[in-house]
Amino acid sequence: MADSNDATMPGNRESTPVQLTRMEGKLDLISFRMDDVVARVERHDTEIAALTVTTQRLDSDAKAAAATALALAQALREADDMRSRKVAETWTPFQRFLAALAGVTAVAALVLAAIR
Repeated sequence: MADSNDATMPGNRESTPVQLTRMEGKLDLISFRMDDVVARVERHDTEIAALTVTTQRLDSDAKAAAATALALAQALREADDMRSRKVAETWTPFQRFLAALAGVTAVAALVLAAIR
């Protein structure tokens, strides 16, 4: 059987210094664990701050890329419109042939009229 003076038995009371020593040990353990928790929280704060900066940078990069894409699309549209207008303003090879044929016919008609 257990000793009747055993402090762990219900009803047996430890002396105050022993109780305080045990409480101090538990408080030291809690303090040690809290130091670890604080270190983890600080590390998480640092990581969250880094992720926030990265997210903001990605957001601004995405906005800049969208603006660049929009400007590029506008420039391409204007270039295509300009090319279309230039093509419409120039003569096609068929039109050039008809103009040359009309010129040669006009010169031939003048020569024939001058000879008669």
